[in-house]
Amino acid sequence: MADVGKDVDVAISKALLSIESVDSLKPEQHQVLENFLCGRDVVGLLPTGFGKSLIYQLAPTVAKNLRSSALCPEHIKTAEFPSLIILSPLLALINDQVLEAREFGLSAMSLCDPSPTEEAQILSGKVRLMFANPETLVLDEKWRDMLLTERFQNNVVGLVVDEVHKTPSWGEAKKGGKAFRETFARIAELRSLCKHGTPVLALTASADTATRKDIVRLLNLSKHTVFVERSPNRTNIRLSAVRIKPSDDFACLDWLVTGVKKYGSEFGKAVIYCRDFKTVGAVYCHLVASLRDEAYVGVRISRNCRVGMYHSETLPEKKEHVLSSFRGTSKFSNLSVVIATTALSMGVNFPDVRYVVMYGPPDNMEDLMQQIGRAGRDNLPAHGIMYSYAQQRCDDNVRQYAKGTSCLRATLYNHFESAKSTVPLEPGHDCCTVCHKTCNCNTSSESCDVPSPVHEMSVAATETIPSKVRSVTDEQRELLTEGLYQYRYSLVKNKRLLLSVGHTTGFTDAFIESIVEKSPFIFSAKYILDNFPEIYSEQHAHSIMYIVNKVFNDNLDIDDLLEAIEADFESEIAQDPSIPDIPVTWSNSDSDNACAEEPILWDEFLYYDSD
Repeated sequence: MADVGKDVDVAISKALLSIESVDSLKPEQHQVLENFLCGRDVVGLLPTGFGKSLIYQLAPTVAKNLRSSALCPEHIKTAEFPSLIILSPLLALINDQVLEAREFGLSAMSLCDPSPTEEAQILSGKVRLMFANPETLVLDEKWRDMLLTERFQNNVVGLVVDEVHKTPSWGEAKKGGKAFRETFARIAELRSLCKHGTPVLALTASADTATRKDIVRLLNLSKHTVFVERSPNRTNIRLSAVRIKPSDDFACLDWLVTGVKKYGSEFGKAVIYCRDFKTVGAVYCHLVASLRDEAYVGVRISRNCRVGMYHSETLPEKKEHVLSSFRGTSKFSNLSVVIATTALSMGVNFPDVRYVVMYGPPDNMEDLMQQIGRAGRDNLPAHGIMYSYAQQRCDDNVRQYAKGTSCLRATLYNHFESAKSTVPLEPGHDCCTVCHKTCNCNTSSESCDVPSPVHEMSVAATETIPSKVRSVTDEQRELLTEGLYQYRYSLVKNKRLLLSVGHTTGFTDAFIESIVEKSPFIFSAKYILDNFPEIYSEQHAHSIMYIVNKVFNDNLDIDDLLEAIEADFESEIAQDPSIPDIPVTWSNSDSDNACAEEPILWDEFLYYDSD
């Protein structure tokens, strides 16, 4: 290993001479590249903006330089023209990767819908970096046959899987459903088409322990797989988690409007992530209307607008305009703010984004990491801001992050670290919302002289403390929980459901938990309607209030409470078939992990009478 390592060092140094902007590799980049070229399977767990793509961009050239070594690895010896297959999940990302590689003077092409000229060049074996999504390589016999030809058996020196954290979540079905993109679970087939000993390099910025195990299993990696990990902690990004009211009406974004109005392009670029493209459109309209004339640079035409949108339904030419304008590579580079779904997250590189705003929590910690990772890729100070209110859909880890009960930095980054090495930054005001509150950077006064960022202050100013509060015993919490579950059951009794009871009624376990958590402040149906967006119906709000009163005012035991709910609600529902009055609405999810139609919570009441 040591002797081969020396030869790899020399080969890397020689390869770097052809790249003007890079003098040397970071230790982790070097470690990944060396192990990969020596024929080992490697999983690179490296932060967003770290330079993962440089590793595979260099690999063919370094392999070519290694062929003259007496210790050249076996899988490289036959490669007269070393090349790589790189699998990437999104077409937009593939296009970016091809362009970036070409800027370094490397031959790179996409196998996804190439022109006849490009296809001929690819099949001739004269392309160093061949990019594709799993569907293209797994399902298209033309490319599978290509890999089996003598030319490609000799020349392909490795298989790279980029953004590999999506392999298990997209490739495997959950809870008896259909896999979103089942070919992600078949990537291992491609390895069997390459010559024996061809190594696999898996790259990601966000894979927790469970995901890592799934990656090894699905890619059929060696039991001797090398894991190279760098803490994902991006110390130049200050993290914020801010609770807003369900009736916020975008008031939490007022600071952004004020900043763009006052400073224009000098304010800094911002990406606002929304959970669906309906919200993307609403935020876009709000910002353009609020900015008025300042929404445009010069003449009021679309290409001069400071605000843009990007989601799966955006026309290709509009997507290209947003990408080029936001990067500053277009002559119409006027965009300051882009409102987007997760379609604009993985791997997309905008070097100078100062603010990443999540208007609503991401579904999971991987998406949270990816979205925050779009900020500050130039290593200058930046902000990752999440606005949320109770009971928006997300996993338990994201929900805990949103509550902000402990350091956000440690909560986020330690989720992806095997060593859990991330600690709060000092001074605390540079770390996150939580640490700012306890910061005492002014040693003389043992307090913090730095005010909260404007994106936190403007929201906090609108929050109100409930005027009434009650103490709640553990027994009362248990009673209220049981009562709410009984009410949920009464809503669907004698119905045949196509979804779970929680999703059908909107009374999920997490929602019931939040009602119990807020029970010290619940004294009216209005409070319920104002603070729980899932409750769109006054009927439901009054029903919950009825149960709250039964628990706290009537002092019933568990049997009497359940009997009262059964008697009052089930008879009421039987007499009025409009309860619950929830229309069936199907919608296309706009995240890139769902292309088929799926129901949206609270607009998805799917049931039919048993008779």
